[in-house]
Amino acid sequence: MTTLGCLLVMMLAGQADAWKLDTVYREGREPLKGLLVRQGAEAVEFKQVVRRAGSPTLVFALTIRLSDIKRLELIDDADRAGLIQKLERLENDRRRLFAHLRRAELGGTTEDLPGLTTAPWPGDGTGKTMARVYAGNRFRLVTTAGPELAQLVALQLDQVFAAYAQVLPPRVTGAAPVTVLLARTPAEYATLAKDKGGVLNPAFFDPVANTVVCGSDLDEFEKRIDSLREHHAAEFARIQKGEQDLKTAFQNRPPADLLSTFQDARTRLRAVVERNESTIRQERRQLLERINHEACHAYLTNEVFPSAKGGLPRWLDEGLAQVFEGALVEAGELRADYPDPQRLSRFRKAMQAGEIPPLAELLRADGQAFLLQHPEARRQSDRAYLVAWALAYWLLFDKQALSGTTLDKALETRANPVAFFEALSGKPLPEAEKQWREAMRTLPSSGMR
Repeated sequence: MTTLGCLLVMMLAGQADAWKLDTVYREGREPLKGLLVRQGAEAVEFKQVVRRAGSPTLVFALTIRLSDIKRLELIDDADRAGLIQKLERLENDRRRLFAHLRRAELGGTTEDLPGLTTAPWPGDGTGKTMARVYAGNRFRLVTTAGPELAQLVALQLDQVFAAYAQVLPPRVTGAAPVTVLLARTPAEYATLAKDKGGVLNPAFFDPVANTVVCGSDLDEFEKRIDSLREHHAAEFARIQKGEQDLKTAFQNRPPADLLSTFQDARTRLRAVVERNESTIRQERRQLLERINHEACHAYLTNEVFPSAKGGLPRWLDEGLAQVFEGALVEAGELRADYPDPQRLSRFRKAMQAGEIPPLAELLRADGQAFLLQHPEARRQSDRAYLVAWALAYWLLFDKQALSGTTLDKALETRANPVAFFEALSGKPLPEAEKQWREAMRTLPSSGMR
């Protein structure tokens, strides 16, 4: 199981090169990394594995002549078994996801996931509205969404929680699963959020209720897209018939200007179809990013930094959730080792414009800085999220301060937000802030140096 195909990305520093691979050295050419599948008398079968920060793992099947090989450098049997398992899991994940999405895009039905049941929707006090329910290892999904979307979100949550546990191992045993409520309409979401102070965020995590609440009208949007797909299919058929009639009338030698009319119509229609499909992919991606973000909050609170022991400062909690929200889970690994290019660009522009406030301001800010209680607060909220992302990314990758004894010692000072940050960075606040700004200013697009 895996996340949506367009979610491409990421893995923690120090883990990005964790895959041990066979190497084929060739005369005068770049070496190839991957898995030696079979060696014959004249050639070898080789699966080239390409792993770059910010990109999905790519696998290419190659046949290489022995005469082209300078030497082979092979991993040991234990590492080979592990690599084969990872590649098989990656292939199965993608095959399953592709089949799932193709069924959804073609308007077909999908088989329910094992364990998918029904229960009353908590947003309806009458008990008449029923929801789909899926119980994962660390979560319980309850949603009024259709079966395709319900299964897609369940697949994502299964993987992303397992990946979070790999990246930031749990410090709490026996944590209760988080409930994830996915509403299919804005009205349903508004009902669930009305007791949360009129929250305008499209999703939130309620630590008291141990519940993630997310709203999406993706189901209705996909229905409209399905209707358009039918219309476009009819249009393509009409163009095809008109073109064929023209060719028949001119005995397969129609005038170029008349033929181009149908070709132009087909090109324009394809552009419209691609825009629609791009839009639906974007909507899916945004929904899954929201779920990743809030699932990260839930995991950190329940299993790593529980509220009963002080939790994490809000800026770090929000920063980590942003670092991981666009993540792709591949073969059980979360890849997050490159900076979000849009956030990095916005942060640099804000620095140049002098719009990044003194760091102490964010460190001392409470949770209200991250909430949209009214539309006018968006600028403040956006800035708080942006700075939190930059800080979390820097501490995670450049300083590598969010694990081991550094983090343990820092957590002892978390009651004092400035002291907590200084313990993580290993520098007094003014010096650490200067170092952080310079690091983000010069950060390569491929990630930390």
